[in-house]
Amino acid sequence: MYDKEKLESYASFANIMKLLKKNAQFNHFCTQHRMPAGTKLTLDKKRKICYLLETGYLKYSYSGSDRLRNFHIVWPGKFVTLPIIAEYVPNTAELLFLSDAVWWEIDFEYLRKMLLMEDPRNYIMLQFAIEYGYRAYSLSTLRRISAEDRVLYSLVRLARFGIRVGANRVELPHFLTYSNLAELTDTSKSYVTLVLKDLRDKAVLQSSKKPWIVEDLAQLKGMVNIPDAPSY
Repeated sequence: MYDKEKLESYASFANIMKLLKKNAQFNHFCTQHRMPAGTKLTLDKKRKICYLLETGYLKYSYSGSDRLRNFHIVWPGKFVTLPIIAEYVPNTAELLFLSDAVWWEIDFEYLRKMLLMEDPRNYIMLQFAIEYGYRAYSLSTLRRISAEDRVLYSLVRLARFGIRVGANRVELPHFLTYSNLAELTDTSKSYVTLVLKDLRDKAVLQSSKKPWIVEDLAQLKGMVNIPDAPSY
C-alpha cells in the first residue's frame, strides 16, 4: 500500500525538476518552451521525448476504435506523456493548448536514467499510472451516465485543478466556456446553458463572468449521481 499524499508530493512538478537538475547535462536534454493558446501539435510513435507541463492547460485527444471522441485535460505540473514501458510509446495523439502555456521537452533516455538513479521505488511512474487510470475511469463513466450528470461530474473534475478562493469555493480555469464544456460532456451548448442556469439559481455556481466560480463545492459534489465515483 502507498500513501496518496506521499506519492503526489514525490511526483510534484517541483520535485521532478529538482531530480532532473541533479545531472550536469540537464540543459542539454531538457528544454523549456512557450506555447501560445490555440497551438495544435500531433504526437506520433517515433518521438524520442516526453513532455512535462509547467503552466497552462492543454487538451490531449486520441481516437478509440469505436470512433468516439476521447480526450482529457492536462493541467499544470503534470506529465503530458510518460512512457512506462521502454518499448511502448502511446499511439498518435492531438494536442490543443487551451491557454498560453510553458512546458518542458525531456529526452526519453535522460529521463529514464535519472528516474533509475533518483526514484528507485518508481513513485513518479506509479503516480502517472494512477492518474492515467483515473482518466480512463472518467472517460468510461461519462459514457454511461445521464447528460446532466456528465455536466456536473465534469465541473467537479475541473474544480480539482481550479484555484481555492475559500473554504468551499473554487475558481475554475479561465479557458472554460459553454462551448468547450459542451464538448467535454458530449452535450449541446444549449443544454449546458440550461444546466448552468439551474446551478446559478441554486447559488452553486457563478458563470455570468470570468472567472467562473463554484460557490458551493460540497453541494455540487452532492448533486453528482455516481455512487462508485472515486475520491481521488
